[in-house]
Amino acid sequence: MKKVGLLGGSFDPIHIGHMSIVQEAIKQFDLDEFYFIPTGMNPWKDCTHASNEERIDMLKIAISKMKSKKKIGIEMYEIKHCEEKNYTYQTLKHLVKKHPKIKYYYFMGYDQLDKFHLWKKPKKLSRLVSLVCFKRGGYEFNEDNFKKYHFHKLKHHALKASSSEIREGNLSLLDKDVLKYISKNGLYLETMIKNRMKEKRYQHSLSVASLAKEIADENGLDGQKAYIAGILHDVAKEMKHEDALRLMKRNYPQFVNKPEPIWHQWLSAYVSHYEFLVEDEGILKAIEDHTTASPSISKLGMCLYVADKLDPLRGYDSSKDIELCKKNIVEGFKQSLISFYQFSKSKNREIDPCFFDVYNHFVKG
Repeated sequence: MKKVGLLGGSFDPIHIGHMSIVQEAIKQFDLDEFYFIPTGMNPWKDCTHASNEERIDMLKIAISKMKSKKKIGIEMYEIKHCEEKNYTYQTLKHLVKKHPKIKYYYFMGYDQLDKFHLWKKPKKLSRLVSLVCFKRGGYEFNEDNFKKYHFHKLKHHALKASSSEIREGNLSLLDKDVLKYISKNGLYLETMIKNRMKEKRYQHSLSVASLAKEIADENGLDGQKAYIAGILHDVAKEMKHEDALRLMKRNYPQFVNKPEPIWHQWLSAYVSHYEFLVEDEGILKAIEDHTTASPSISKLGMCLYVADKLDPLRGYDSSKDIELCKKNIVEGFKQSLISFYQFSKSKNREIDPCFFDVYNHFVKG
């Protein structure tokens, strides 16, 4: 009889812990095949953060990276029946009826073992398939449920990874190609950056991202790229001085003598590329130009530059300038340079010489 393993969950996103569990399960239970069952509407959760299509895409990427001679795939039953909340019992009943000659093993962590008695029809479910539990960091082993519902145990180090932890910024729990997909599609970035900055800067980042997207869309540019650049533009702004100095000396020695408050434009591009694995050169260049701009700034970079300067959260009425930027980003960018020059002169503020390279190029032509 063919033996098939199953692992249900939101996979929002899938992480290296999921991948490790599957590979160990195949070995220890000598499984012929294994399938992820992404939920359509999880009875235990109110929502997912990525769309069904995006979660499936990430699963496919992860599966392609898993080294196994056995087939690993995705069971789409719950996604196809996502109009209402689905219960595992319904899914397994469907599979067993459809494939009566397959012996199924359903895997779950200690967190679900602990509340398995609250699942829909737990006794009937335990008769349909062989239940297997695995250690989950922070959760105790429920021996009563283990015995009552005839569980088996997967020998595996405690799984400490969680999708919620990833969404809160722990990028180390992701396969690199999955992370590249996340960054390319702008998934979870709003929450991933939150622990890297104070609340005021976090709200500024969200506001800039939204405004940059609006301006880009109005100018026929890629709004999603503008949004991603906006979310990440200040991601290194609050980096510790010693860390910032070390990275500047190693990667941007030509700019180390620039004022420290503007280092973050290069460091944020660095973090976006090497930690968030953003590969799009246009996004990285826009982030790198967002504070001082440059003669080679792109229209996408202009969108981020003006969104940062005109952010409504800065506390002054920038509505007219924003409307100009939406109508014509090049003219709006020029006006932003002129306004900065006039404001700095009126306040007798020193202007970095690099500003005049940009000012002369765009304003004076």
